[in-house]
Amino acid sequence: MLAHAIVVRTSPAQGGVGPEDIGKVEVWYDAGIRDAFAALAVVSAAGERVDKRDAAIDSADPSHVSVSVNKLTPGKYTVRYRALSADGHLVSGAWEFEVRP
Repeated sequence: MLAHAIVVRTSPAQGGVGPEDIGKVEVWYDAGIRDAFAALAVVSAAGERVDKRDAAIDSADPSHVSVSVNKLTPGKYTVRYRALSADGHLVSGAWEFEVRP
């Protein structure tokens, strides 16, 4: 029986602090996910998307997804993720991180 994919690591860490010039936000699942439903969005405290809408699965590691971001201003950010695990179940959720000056 296949299990649902779960998030095992994020960058920046959940509740962590990232630099203004982070470049990208990343998530790792415990298993590979399907490309068609992979999504990663970074949203500012004001509710604006700050990612470049280029979320992609790492071709060398199907459990790793990243999205590019421009230089971030200090504040709190929410990362929303969605993925279709190998067993066909959609998993989604969010985590927050902060950028400090």
